[in-house]
Amino acid sequence: MRWIPVTPTGSLLFLLLILWGLVPPSSCPAHEAPNVIKFAVYPYQSPKSVIEAFGPIAARLEKRLGKKVQLVSAPDAQTFLAKGLAGEYDLALAGVTVYYKMLPAGYTPIAKGVPNFWGGVIVRQDSEINTIEQCRGKKIAAIGEHSYAGYMFFKTLLDEKKIDAAKDLDIQFLGKVDTVIYGVINKKYDVGLLRLDILETPDFIAFKDQFRVIARSPEIPQFPFVVKKDMDHRTVALIQEVLTNLSPDKPEDLAILKSLKIKKVIGATKGDYDQFYEIIKNNEYYKHN
Repeated sequence: MRWIPVTPTGSLLFLLLILWGLVPPSSCPAHEAPNVIKFAVYPYQSPKSVIEAFGPIAARLEKRLGKKVQLVSAPDAQTFLAKGLAGEYDLALAGVTVYYKMLPAGYTPIAKGVPNFWGGVIVRQDSEINTIEQCRGKKIAAIGEHSYAGYMFFKTLLDEKKIDAAKDLDIQFLGKVDTVIYGVINKKYDVGLLRLDILETPDFIAFKDQFRVIARSPEIPQFPFVVKKDMDHRTVALIQEVLTNLSPDKPEDLAILKSLKIKKVIGATKGDYDQFYEIIKNNEYYKHN
């Protein structure tokens, strides 16, 4: 395995390509580092945003562990899941529902952010849409079928109203929250589906007042930090220590926490997600995928 530094060396474009797995290992700098922690981040943001948000955490983990930390992701949720199921990641920040699908691979949660969050159905302030029923025949911008906050809870609401998602609506899965937000603002879509705390972040707070929320999901736990099943206990403990020691009282830590849209990181176990998985396990998407 060849190591790509998480600190800004070389071109940003090259780092972005490496992060998304679009450059093969042979294209990486010739610096052999067999003792590497592969830290995978679920592709919920652009590659540039992932590097900015998680590069500092990866660097801090590297210093504490005395091992190289390789920051990686995937071009989409399906690829991320496939790589996770294949055991390619040592440490991962996984989407909540994607982690549910990764359970057979034996990954174990060790930490999570707080507080929890909600998914929402948003429309422009000038929209005439006020109810789920009024979404019939409209263009809907969603994250993806795998995303609870960005689609699945909405599908449940449609089912309750006897609305056929495939026949009664024009739903487009866009993959990224920024694409959903700009698509609704620019009137390319009538309705957007996303996790609502995104609208509190510096990148999008200026747009918050341009939207109305017409429906919300049940409460959703933050994405879990999970480790590979065969990781040694000392390494697990040190990773958990680094994550849970992030303090909002330290400016450099506060910047990291804000970028993750959380107030702090606490220890976590699989049991912390059991109640949420009771909500989603009977969802039609998970019955057939």
